[in-house]
Amino acid sequence: MRTRSAAERLQRRSRIRRLLLWAAAITAIVIAVMLIRCGGGFGFGTGGGLGLGAGKGRGLGSNVGTGSGTRRARAPQPCAVRVDAAGITVDGRSATVPDVVTACRAAGGAEVVVVGDARLGTWEALRVALDTAAIATHVRGAGELPADGGPALAGDAGP
Repeated sequence: MRTRSAAERLQRRSRIRRLLLWAAAITAIVIAVMLIRCGGGFGFGTGGGLGLGAGKGRGLGSNVGTGSGTRRARAPQPCAVRVDAAGITVDGRSATVPDVVTACRAAGGAEVVVVGDARLGTWEALRVALDTAAIATHVRGAGELPADGGPALAGDAGP
């Protein structure tokens, strides 16, 4: 076993001391950056900090403003069209095919519900008129085309 000289021991202590000093300095810098960048605290507690984040803090603002924002316009609602054995109704009122086209063009689209007892000719005339007028339609019920391309309405023989 080799004994170390006093100079070697002092040099080793000095190296360890410098390493610990650098580690402490780097740790202090990292903590300072985290506090500045991420806010105070470690994420425990009720959030009663400085109010700089979205917690329950006191806040630094005055809560007074002029309100320069504008209200957004709501998206236009498509007209509700129902095709059944009695005929066509738009938003609960009886209508003809040209009335439906006019109302749905103004609304920007059509939400069409075709009931199973609807006449095929009525639905076909309405579908062609809406397609010709380039009105976006969403069809529900018996008027939907099946995935296999079969008949659109009950009792229709298909192509």
